[in-house]
Amino acid sequence: MKNLPIHSPYFEQLLREFDKEIKTKEYSNGSSMYPRCAREFLFFLENMGLSSIKEVKATEIIAYYEYLRERPNQRKEGGLSDSMIRHQLFSLRLFFDYLLETQQIENSPVRLPKFQIGKYKERNICSIEEMKQIYEVCETKRDRALISIAYGCGLRRSEIEKLNTSDVLLHKGVLVVREGKGGKYRTIPLSNNSLKDLKEYIIYERPKYFSSGQFEQSQAFFISNNGLRVRGVKHNERLKYLIGKTQNLELLGKEITLHCLRHSFATHLLDNGASIEFVQKLLGHSEIDTAHIYSKKRKQRLAFMNQAYPISQNGTSSNI
Repeated sequence: MKNLPIHSPYFEQLLREFDKEIKTKEYSNGSSMYPRCAREFLFFLENMGLSSIKEVKATEIIAYYEYLRERPNQRKEGGLSDSMIRHQLFSLRLFFDYLLETQQIENSPVRLPKFQIGKYKERNICSIEEMKQIYEVCETKRDRALISIAYGCGLRRSEIEKLNTSDVLLHKGVLVVREGKGGKYRTIPLSNNSLKDLKEYIIYERPKYFSSGQFEQSQAFFISNNGLRVRGVKHNERLKYLIGKTQNLELLGKEITLHCLRHSFATHLLDNGASIEFVQKLLGHSEIDTAHIYSKKRKQRLAFMNQAYPISQNGTSSNI
């Protein structure tokens, strides 16, 4: 790792300055590794075609994290250990903190996300075809509205539960999350299909859930047959029922929840060319959750790895 070739004099200068900073501060725990880890990151950037540290965005940090998860271990069989990946990410945090302190960047694109290492369980997602099947088995306009908000807007379960009729601005074609995670406010544009589903539910079906002569007191967007706010656990139970109706055994085996639909929404947006930053804004993340979330395309990652770590004739990765 320490011999990875960097051709940019600018990157080499950054490394020398960072190495000097580390020695000055006398970090005791693995300090000799920090500049080496920074070298590998800069090597990665060069291979991605970047020539300035100012070009680095959250997208590159996520790509690097995924690269670390995939790259072979140079000393033994298998990949990097969880502890080594943690060390790499901590080194990267120190590197960008140094760049901030020395005013070589104005703000860090990486306030390094909370990467999940080790026992993180990858969240299942639905394919587009499976989402179509779920829509097809909806029995009510409320069902379709639920799927359109969870999948079509990417709301969290708690956000769906708290949603009020005043938060769905049909005339503007947007949905407002007034108090998302961390108390953050955001607006989400509605697609034509989502707008249609929400409009039909709120105008033609929702009023029917109030008993005859009952004054509509609940401001909740989703109400039960008794006119009360529907709780998140009930929404998940309804989703499970709809998935059962599809009779798709593969889909049933995925144990899909509302949060899985949120991840499906993000993944499908990225697959269709949306940027990480755009998806981050829609989902209301103050930091990009890079634990697999919404990964960059595997083909790009593997293409870089094949270039950086070519496979020798005996089937093992050659040392650099």
